[in-house]
Amino acid sequence: MPRWMALLFACIGILLLAGVSFFISLRSLWGVVLCGAAALLWIGFGFGMKARARRRQAG
Repeated sequence: MPRWMALLFACIGILLLAGVSFFISLRSLWGVVLCGAAALLWIGFGFGMKARARRRQAG
């Protein structure tokens, strides 16, 4: 995975997790759930992309 793509996944993941903390401070359950789900999906998607890039590089 190129460095710029890894940086993109890391920065957006951090922003989504910061959004979770923001919604926790507002005591907004739906905001926490939606932002938390988006963060989990985004981080999982990033790991999947990284695994795919490693498979392409090794094979």
